[in-house]
Amino acid sequence: MDIKLKKINDFTQELTCSIPWEEIQDSFKDEFNKVKSNHTPKGGRKGKVFGRDLELFKKNYNSAIEANFAEKSLNIYYQKALQEKKLNPINQAQVSSLDFSEGNQLVFSLSFEIIPEIKLPNYQKKFKIKMTKYKQTDEDVNHALEELRQQHSNLKTVDDGAKTDHFIMGDFQELDENDIAIIGKKLEKQYIKLGVGAFTGSTEKELLGAKPDDKRKVTVNYGEGKKSRYELHIHKVEEQLLPDLDDELAKIVSPDLKTLGDLKTQLMENIQKSIDDDYEKRKREELINYFVSKTKFEAPKSMVDRYLEKFIEEQMKKNENLDKEKLKEESKDIADFNVKWFIIKDSLVEKSEVSVSNKDVDNEIKKMIDEGADEKKKILDFFSDEQNRQSLSSNLLNEKLFDHIGSFATVKDTEKSTADLRKQK
Repeated sequence: MDIKLKKINDFTQELTCSIPWEEIQDSFKDEFNKVKSNHTPKGGRKGKVFGRDLELFKKNYNSAIEANFAEKSLNIYYQKALQEKKLNPINQAQVSSLDFSEGNQLVFSLSFEIIPEIKLPNYQKKFKIKMTKYKQTDEDVNHALEELRQQHSNLKTVDDGAKTDHFIMGDFQELDENDIAIIGKKLEKQYIKLGVGAFTGSTEKELLGAKPDDKRKVTVNYGEGKKSRYELHIHKVEEQLLPDLDDELAKIVSPDLKTLGDLKTQLMENIQKSIDDDYEKRKREELINYFVSKTKFEAPKSMVDRYLEKFIEEQMKKNENLDKEKLKEESKDIADFNVKWFIIKDSLVEKSEVSVSNKDVDNEIKKMIDEGADEKKKILDFFSDEQNRQSLSSNLLNEKLFDHIGSFATVKDTEKSTADLRKQK
């Protein structure tokens, strides 16, 4: 068998095979005789095909036998060629030509995609990435304390009229330009807060002093020129009572805390951990960006298509009203990027020789059990599933890989306060 390979692009190969008649003639004869043995000539017996009957049989069936034999042989010799050339296609091959007739060689050409060979950047000679490092401020703790006060607040019914920051619960009946109710446009038992969002300015003024059972007509401005007119039937007016910033708040948040100072210390630690975790996440993203931008190759189309298909399927499950074609178009660059990183990551794992053993997985499971002894049985049951164990192994491999490539990165940090981060949001 003569095998020729032609590179179409980074990920597509065209394979042409020529198999001489001498190599396949016995197989063809077997195929011919197999079909002949099931043929019954006119006025004769099954399988008894001689003389003129044989000539007639060849005339009528030889082309079909040749076509069937060629197709079977293509699959056989395609697999042999892949093994000989050590190729591993990632999609179904597309046949571009197939030529065979009795007494002649079998020749076929087909194309398929493979994982492209890539040249990684020489990262072990050090490379630079730029990062923004955020520092927490007293304002972060104040924000966190205010959130806790909100979470542990109580509501008190108000009978003497709504004021700014009061909550109103009522039914919103949408009105037309003539202040007539629009059938089917009623929102029942909706909560709003005066002085917040759309309920500020003139809208807030129309509701100040409102009491239970009142009916008020209001114009709500949603921004961007969108306004709606409603008749609001008020059921309840409530005031939010926030707990004081004192030691009692700390005890409400957690029995382990004794003073407000303890609560602030815990919040500072939690905020710092969140900042550190975010920094590490962004650092990984920068490492990935470095390798994808520095490794020049085309992502295999079949892999990008499969990624897109799966991604769109997941997004449509979350929101079936999405425009599928628009989402597909907008997600192409993301799919291309992620497929490239998938290929690069595999190459990095091979080059760096990082690996995860069964012992590594066992040690990580033991660590989880030590940190949550009460959940021991649940943890062991979860990781008795081989798929969950493989997922943990994959996560550990990622950790080791990022530790490896991160050790060669020179990080240039620009320090900013978390106040700057809040402004961005």
